[in-house]
Amino acid sequence: MASSSSCRTWHCLLALFLLSSAAYGQLSPSFYAKSCPKLELIVRSTMTKALLAERRMGASLLRLYFHDCFVQ
Repeated sequence: MASSSSCRTWHCLLALFLLSSAAYGQLSPSFYAKSCPKLELIVRSTMTKALLAERRMGASLLRLYFHDCFVQ
């Protein structure tokens, strides 16, 4: 019984190691430079319009970004 549990633990650790190394992202600040060169301009103008339409949008987006990105 202990041998089976130990073997299962090692298999889980091996799978976790293999999956974590495959999930290594390679994003860079110029990730969209070739596929969508105007992306930053589009996002900036859309965000400016949203902020002008509703003043609370900046705080709402900051809170959303914090909960989605920093907490993880």
